[in-house]
Amino acid sequence: MSLEKLVTISSSDKNNDLSVNNSDFTVTLNERNLSQGVNRVLIKEVTVPNVFPNVRGTDYGTNRNNRFFINQGGFDTGFTIPEGQYVISTIGTPPPNDLLTVLENLINPVITPETVTITIDPITNKLNFLFSSANFDFSNSEDSLLNNSLGIKGPLGALAASLTAQSIPDLSGLKNVYIHSKDIADLNGVDAGFGLISLAEPISLADTPYGSYSYKKNDDDELASIVFEQPRNLSTIRIVLRDEKGNKLDIGTHCLNIVFKAYFDAV
Repeated sequence: MSLEKLVTISSSDKNNDLSVNNSDFTVTLNERNLSQGVNRVLIKEVTVPNVFPNVRGTDYGTNRNNRFFINQGGFDTGFTIPEGQYVISTIGTPPPNDLLTVLENLINPVITPETVTITIDPITNKLNFLFSSANFDFSNSEDSLLNNSLGIKGPLGALAASLTAQSIPDLSGLKNVYIHSKDIADLNGVDAGFGLISLAEPISLADTPYGSYSYKKNDDDELASIVFEQPRNLSTIRIVLRDEKGNKLDIGTHCLNIVFKAYFDAV
């Protein structure tokens, strides 16, 4: 006969000796008998905070995007944008997180006596960089990681005093995050770039404003079920939150919560 129990895991219950932070943590279950022979798990609910800014620094590894370069006569000049949650443009007096104003304030002192004015086209929504006299181009530097957020696909191929981005800007930030756990989902997922991964559950942040919590409930038991080849000991479970490139994400003091149903043989 198979039995089942709901198991709740929260970063607030983490084992401090075995945990790094609230999104790379280990929980030790007080119930030790049933948890040593789990046949499969069914992930029911996950709650994850969206605390990941749309301009990210070095703590985000390969998913950082806070560097921007422009080219003048074959020479690249780089600028580092402070990490934060930005807006692309505003009406009236721009707030401190207006990205266009931040870019102008970073670029202009460096290219003096030249100046640049960055505007957004009211019809196409593409950005235009208007320099006072000298000719520039967008950079092809691999470290120009802010380009996608600005709608820049790469150099236009010719120096000019007026540069228009090839696409509209995208400041939506991280679209998805992923719950990983070798204990409950070892080799459960396949990533195009990494191969087999310990993916337990993907979480969409598309409808979650910055600073709010994303809640996911699984109603499809087949899609949410993870079946083990042999009964598994889940008395200790490690959870890691990652982005689509595998970088670990830090949620600070916010909480990450998971509810799953465990199936085990009666003894």
